[in-house]
Amino acid sequence: MQLLSEQFEMTDEERRGVKEMSTFIALFHSATFLKSRLFSISPALDLNYWSMMHLYKEENPAAAKVAIDSVLKHLWYLTEEVVVLSIFDRQLDPVLRKGIVVKLLSFPRPKTFSPGNPKFISLKFDSIITYPDQLLNFVGSRSWLLFVSLKLTEENFDWMHTEVENWKKISGYKKIGGIVRSFEVVNDCAERAVKLISDFKDVVVNFKEQEYLFQVIEDHRNHFRSFNKSSLKDL
Repeated sequence: MQLLSEQFEMTDEERRGVKEMSTFIALFHSATFLKSRLFSISPALDLNYWSMMHLYKEENPAAAKVAIDSVLKHLWYLTEEVVVLSIFDRQLDPVLRKGIVVKLLSFPRPKTFSPGNPKFISLKFDSIITYPDQLLNFVGSRSWLLFVSLKLTEENFDWMHTEVENWKKISGYKKIGGIVRSFEVVNDCAERAVKLISDFKDVVVNFKEQEYLFQVIEDHRNHFRSFNKSSLKDL
């Protein structure tokens, strides 16, 4: 749009708006968006974006506020259980990755986990984020959940007691890293809806079956717009 802006009839204000939007996308949003599906880098990526937006407030308060408000709605997933993904983020400082492992090892590894809701972080618009060291603050005893869920044998944890540069040579780290990198990221409700349709589209190849399936999904959503008690009573 910025490249073609001279070919459109625009007011000076509209032209400034297009330039401002293009600059924001080029400097901040595009790189973050393109990397957003990489599961292992998600915690660091999102915190870095949050940190950059707080710096960007000095340049463009209005745009930064919209971006920060959006990130606030997104960071609910960043819990003790998920922060250990950063261990497998090869773009992160090795010292920090080792620090996360050291802090994780300071908590006894549970054999089982009681069912329950994760402990969600509490962030406000003016919360101070010290990126990337903030990741260490999220590590806790429930950060073992990923490793316990994979039912790994003891030798698969040997890499935790070595230096970061050796991790990629050790089978336990490579095994867990391969599993983590195979995970897919689905960010929000709108994206989940798109993924639902995409999955069904790939499974059902017959056009008439696709059409029928879409009608069933639409009918279901019309009858059950939420999963609260009042809606579920109609089941």
